[in-house]
Amino acid sequence: MVKPTALVLALLATGAGAFAPASSVQRYPSKMQSSSEVVEDETADADPYDAYDTSFKQKKVATRDIKKGSGYTVGESEGQLLKIKYSAKLMDSKYTADLKAFNVEGMVFKTGEQRCLPGLEEGIKGMQLGGVRKIRVPPNKGYGDQWYRGIVPPSSHLEFEAELIDIAQNPVEEFKLKLEDFGYDRAAGATLCLAYLAVSPFIGNGGFANN
Repeated sequence: MVKPTALVLALLATGAGAFAPASSVQRYPSKMQSSSEVVEDETADADPYDAYDTSFKQKKVATRDIKKGSGYTVGESEGQLLKIKYSAKLMDSKYTADLKAFNVEGMVFKTGEQRCLPGLEEGIKGMQLGGVRKIRVPPNKGYGDQWYRGIVPPSSHLEFEAELIDIAQNPVEEFKLKLEDFGYDRAAGATLCLAYLAVSPFIGNGGFANN
């Protein structure tokens, strides 16, 4: 039979710290754990625009404001009639970097009607009147994996520089914006043509002369 005194001496020899309460044991993060935490923090804090990756992994649109606007904001309501000006270029491509055919001085469209490239429409959300923004668009929100009009290669990443020129806030402003987009001269010509078509049956039958 082991004496109590011998048992105590054995415990002291093997290290009684093994039986210490968990709260009294100090724990220090290893260097590996610290490094991983730093990497995660850097990734979380990275600017999405600067961190944009021109590979198949990139699925999100990234933006950077060049000039802040004021007043009306894109996305305040659904179905807004907008007018934007933009240019575009290819990112990280062996093809021509500048897309001259995409230098658009004025494009009028209503949000939600899919008349604008999905990534471009997403990228202008939050812009205010007069604002200028750079928008990087991945293929899944651009032209996909097919050639577009023989200009944009498959799986292209695009960078737009867009300016918000106008936002219509009521039916009167919408009419003015559409009229401006159509062209006042063309509108006047179309009005004259319609007027002529309306009265031509009377003229052809001598209606005015008979009256």
